[in-house]
Amino acid sequence: MNEPATRAREWLVLLNSGRASAAQRAEAEAWRQASAANAEAWNRAQRLWGLIGELGSSAAAVDPVPLPAPRRRSRLGWAAPLAAAACLVIALWLPQERWVGWYADIHTGAGQLREVALEDGSILMLNGNTALDWDMHGGERRVRLYQGQADFQVAKDAKHPFVIQAGPARIRVTGTRFDVNYSGDRVLLSVSEGRVEASQEGQPAVAVTAQQQVLWQHGVLQAVQPLDASQALAWQRGRLVFRSQPLEEVFAELARYQDGRVLFLDDQARRLAVTGVFSRQQPQAIFDAIEATLPVRLTRLPGLLLVSASGAQAPAR
Repeated sequence: MNEPATRAREWLVLLNSGRASAAQRAEAEAWRQASAANAEAWNRAQRLWGLIGELGSSAAAVDPVPLPAPRRRSRLGWAAPLAAAACLVIALWLPQERWVGWYADIHTGAGQLREVALEDGSILMLNGNTALDWDMHGGERRVRLYQGQADFQVAKDAKHPFVIQAGPARIRVTGTRFDVNYSGDRVLLSVSEGRVEASQEGQPAVAVTAQQQVLWQHGVLQAVQPLDASQALAWQRGRLVFRSQPLEEVFAELARYQDGRVLFLDDQARRLAVTGVFSRQQPQAIFDAIEATLPVRLTRLPGLLLVSASGAQAPAR
């Protein structure tokens, strides 16, 4: 048994169950800092739970990670934290886009494009695996984009600004057309028509006008750039365009068009550069092209794709 790995999983389940005491949280932090092996196991457990999708045909096939049995505690007192931990494990093993869609007002599945007409007359075109909330409150029209990509054609209404929150990004308009692409720690705003105000918490807004784009990277708003419509808006024409993009970003984009999760086994594979123009209707052909042209190994499991540099050793099936 890999003791640090097992213990890391147990701590993460307990800490996220809502039942951990302050003393237990302090003990978990002390354990994490006690050795390099513990810290590595902790980080790996967090990555795995964030990346691994559903490995079986249903969540019931997943065996919950058991917590260490508590001492001096009644069996009845066990029930609530155990149930919470079991629910947490099931949720963590489901693909993120699956459970995000459960609570979003508007969402799409893998490979699904959907046009939505809002009550104010605005038109949204959602890319695959996109989830957002919409409401009108306090004189504002509000969208909270949890993940994915959408093209916004905002109805003009100077009295009711249209505000979008996507992670650290805040976008404010009164009437225009633009595209928002939210994936991982990147938010890309591409403006086709009109003028948009882009900002983040605690910072002044930056004007982004027609034929311009701006990126939030790792939570930081970057400088405004000329719009690369041939790449940023290619999905609306049925294409995916990559120009020397890291393989990790490419697979994040492909996650919009098919179910399952991707797990990188080494950093070398993450950084491999991909250039090409592909059809978004054929994601499997893109995987085949990547495997044929890059020094990378793809190991396919039910609901999961393992990615490693071709010189690395992939785990046995």
